[in-house]
Amino acid sequence: MKIKIYIYLLAILTSSGLCIKSYAQVSPNLDANWEQVTSKSDEFNNTTLDNSKWDALDPWNGIGYNWGGGQYFRPANVSVDGNYLQLKVEDILSSDKYYSGGVQSVDHDYSYGYFEILAKLPGFYNNGVPCGEGFWPAYWTYYVEEDANGCRTVHDEIDILEPSGSQYADAKSNVAGWHDEHPDCNIDHIKVSGDIWYTHSQPLFDDYHKYGLEWLPDRIIFYFDDQPFYVEFNHPKMVMEPQFVVIDQQIDGGLPVPYLNPNTPLPQYMSIDYFRYYQLIDNYCGTDASIQNNSQLNSFIYGVRRNINIGTGSSSISLTSGDTKTFRASNEIIINGDFTVPIGSAINLIPTPCN
Repeated sequence: MKIKIYIYLLAILTSSGLCIKSYAQVSPNLDANWEQVTSKSDEFNNTTLDNSKWDALDPWNGIGYNWGGGQYFRPANVSVDGNYLQLKVEDILSSDKYYSGGVQSVDHDYSYGYFEILAKLPGFYNNGVPCGEGFWPAYWTYYVEEDANGCRTVHDEIDILEPSGSQYADAKSNVAGWHDEHPDCNIDHIKVSGDIWYTHSQPLFDDYHKYGLEWLPDRIIFYFDDQPFYVEFNHPKMVMEPQFVVIDQQIDGGLPVPYLNPNTPLPQYMSIDYFRYYQLIDNYCGTDASIQNNSQLNSFIYGVRRNINIGTGSSSISLTSGDTKTFRASNEIIINGDFTVPIGSAINLIPTPCN
């Protein structure tokens, strides 16, 4: 994809506060080009798990594996209390492992879009020091194919939240990444992967935080509380297959027994307020847009366009104070004329392929 962004005769009429981003990363709450797909999202406002959207992980009788190795997933450790999805970790008497919970989407039809949960992770203060040792909270997507011999031929995966038990020991760190593996039964095994660390200033068990992913044909962007912390563009092995979505609370079985810090109070919970899935509005991908005055600016119908032309060369157009406008085009964006951005306002110009 080739895109041009032109800014002609731009008059900055404020001394500070101007924000113009030509290759911006903007979460949906500041970008009207996204729309939430409610049929594939979940606010967890019921008192039971919505089985039309989710399967509880159950390695004995259904979906799920003992990822991490230190826990047994079981449906009894998954609950919805009218406000939150609760994934419970509890001790198993006379065992070195734990019961835990997780869910996986019924369908693997989650493709390009924006994925977000609002969650509070497990953890506690150990003598005044934040501790998350052994907990492996996970929010990720994947798709797997196998041949007739059971050999894995495709394994695409995006990890939005997945710090291992040692990486999360400080209860402040998240590790994200993605990988593309082909195949398990061949010596020419290829794995493209990367661990991207983000460490927050406060423990992630103290409050709810947003964990987000923007995944488009040419990019993967990871977010924490609406702020991007890693961007990957045009990687030749970019994950492409539609994915399952998984939210689960693992325990790191690679740590010394008993895996969790011996002082860990149980039960512990990974608590999820919502899961939201957005897609870009692409009804207008083959069309152009022209904005020639403030009225057209304020009534603009959002969605990815082929070309966007703002201004006439002599016109004066202004954002409203405190406003944020985000424009996406697959080919060309032109700002031509006097454009005023009041203090605290922002305009984002984002090259975006049509899905």
